[in-house]
Amino acid sequence: MKTRGLSMALGGSLLAAIAASPAQSEEYAANIFFGPELTLTKYAYTEFAKRVADATNGAVSFKVYTGGVLIPPRASMEGIADGIAQVGYHAGTYTPDKIPRHNLISELSFVSTDYFVTALASTEISFVMPELEAEWKANGVVYGGGYSTLPYVLQCNTKLETLADVKGKRLRMPGAIWDRWATAMGAVSVNVPSSEIYTGLDRGTIDCGVNPAEGLKSRSFWDVANHVLDLPLGVYYSGFHWAYNPDFWGSLSVEQRKTLYEQMAWAIAKTGVEYTRETEAVIAQAKAEKGVTFVQPAPDLLAAHAAFVEQDSKALVELAKTKYGIDDAQKYIDKYMELVAKWEGLLKNVDKTDVDAIKALVMSEIYDKVDPATYGL
Repeated sequence: MKTRGLSMALGGSLLAAIAASPAQSEEYAANIFFGPELTLTKYAYTEFAKRVADATNGAVSFKVYTGGVLIPPRASMEGIADGIAQVGYHAGTYTPDKIPRHNLISELSFVSTDYFVTALASTEISFVMPELEAEWKANGVVYGGGYSTLPYVLQCNTKLETLADVKGKRLRMPGAIWDRWATAMGAVSVNVPSSEIYTGLDRGTIDCGVNPAEGLKSRSFWDVANHVLDLPLGVYYSGFHWAYNPDFWGSLSVEQRKTLYEQMAWAIAKTGVEYTRETEAVIAQAKAEKGVTFVQPAPDLLAAHAAFVEQDSKALVELAKTKYGIDDAQKYIDKYMELVAKWEGLLKNVDKTDVDAIKALVMSEIYDKVDPATYGL
């Protein structure tokens, strides 16, 4: 097991326990810093781990660590590379200098607000563009698959409706494009981990947090945020839902890697189906039982938002040069847009409540084309 700088920060006893675990019981560490109740955790980690264990007759068994107890959010990718976790989630906007091309693609968050389109376009692009695969390899991980949130909305402890209401407000934003949106609206972007949004809203150190509406319940935001600005602010898909430690990946059989492909495809499908259903239920409950108001944006705020989206997309190629040092940004932008259009077409006539149908499409279009005998080795 490789144990670089992160190991010291985690403490010797914990690291020793994790290091010893695989050799003694074939139980490996899976890390996601979201809480266990979040949809992105429940199906892509908790249920995923159970299904992998069942499908491999216990040969590949993951112990799921949630809430940042194993690896802190900003160090998620490094922790996988170090072997502290054998698989894990990483929010890519924490490491823009390490995965600049992928972060460039994540700047296109306003292109589509469809979970499946975004999750699958962002997954496929990492498999079909060698430059992106090289970024993951350079960071010591084997990319497994992507994800998406549902549309982000501002969840606030004060009512926002007009452009004047937004000006000067302290908004916790999840990434660069939202930082630019806040600046364009005259607000202040606050960069704190998502795990600190609740405390910030409760103490008044932030006025709003940008999150999918599902977070009102799963993260109890409705206890500290009584108002939601009903203006979709794109989706978040930066980083990966799964990446694997190379030594662990290399130790698996071809059949075991195929199993992981199958279960990741299932988890992408299941997460999207349940995420949508649960979010609709949460919105209804928030209105009926928690007194949360969903505020329609005023015309001046809508106009400012539309102007930002248009101007920001035009400036992205130049931004790629100055922020990420990427001189050939257009090819990444074009490829992502191509894949968005592809998945919009493929999903047009698919029942988005049918997990099996969606899983089959994910397998045929993505994972069946990734050779488990050679990929990541």
